[in-house]
Amino acid sequence: MRQVFVDTGYGSKLSDMLKAEDSEDEMVASRILFYTTYDTTMDFGDLIKSYQLADNVAYQLGRHAKQFPKTGRKPLSQMDELALTDTLKLIYNVSKIYPDLAVSFSSSIPHIFKIVSRIDIPDKPLEGILGALLNALSILDLDGKQSKVVEISPLFPDFDPNCNVAKLVSILDQSVSRYSSEELDAKAIPLLYTLITVYDVAPEGPQKLMQELLLPESGDRSLPIGQSDTLPSKLLKLSTSHFANLKVAISELMFVLSGKDAEALTKNIGYGFAAGFLAARGIEMPQSASETYPATASPESLVNPITGQRLAAEPSDNLPPMTQEEKEREAERLFVLFERAKANGMLNVENPVTQALHEGRFEELQDDADSD
Repeated sequence: MRQVFVDTGYGSKLSDMLKAEDSEDEMVASRILFYTTYDTTMDFGDLIKSYQLADNVAYQLGRHAKQFPKTGRKPLSQMDELALTDTLKLIYNVSKIYPDLAVSFSSSIPHIFKIVSRIDIPDKPLEGILGALLNALSILDLDGKQSKVVEISPLFPDFDPNCNVAKLVSILDQSVSRYSSEELDAKAIPLLYTLITVYDVAPEGPQKLMQELLLPESGDRSLPIGQSDTLPSKLLKLSTSHFANLKVAISELMFVLSGKDAEALTKNIGYGFAAGFLAARGIEMPQSASETYPATASPESLVNPITGQRLAAEPSDNLPPMTQEEKEREAERLFVLFERAKANGMLNVENPVTQALHEGRFEELQDDADSD
């Protein structure tokens, strides 16, 4: 049935309908065009080039953006909501199915960000209008790699360069609190990758704000990282889930926030969270904790490189000292573990047991040595 409609040649008339001021006309046109993105021969490239489809879509989004004033905002009518949602879905589908056409919708980016910055965050942030807005942003040319038609300024407006970044992080924060891991794996990926793209093109101020909001800070380090109730800790806990898309997206975000530097990532989130991601990317781990946390650092700033917890905040060890026999067994286990890790390519450092042996730091025990 969809192809039958396409064969009538009325696609151009639907594009013209998107010039209208009426949301009902917009909804009808956007919805039908959306359906024709699936399994038809509709030529969206021609609709964009010859019938100004992308320009008309941008016009509709600009019209809706005016319905979200800074103050005294009123809820959209049901028809306005349906029309806006369907137009955003049309942008997403055309851009997803025909990637070369995504850049044609770049003129819609400022309007989308204006709506995002002004819309109230609902109880289910990744659904409805806001979900459609975030999906559209995730597929558009935010970094300007395909075209320079849209400048970066809509992302970081002069009046408040941080406003869009702060709103996106706030949406993420509320989403993490209100969705299960499985739901986030299905719905939060566009938002996470939008944050990654935004950080890549952001000036220093918004980048610094994102680091402050999304990376563990000193307050998180009173416990092992990932155990507090802050957004960074919640994200790190989610990065250990068995939902592949979610864990990769969060780890990628942390890596980008760390300047795509392995040592900085390890310092920011600890070896425990960094190891799997770096190994999957084929990036060597920093050779030693002492390189990542210099000995010249103040005692208050020293951090356990594995857990990310401040050393001063770690619980004291009240266990009895190890016997000589126990020390030997642990040294043997350590030797075996390091040799396995080296054989698997996970580590490229000298086995500390071998190093200690070469440096003469092993004491040869007599057969009757006291093991008490």
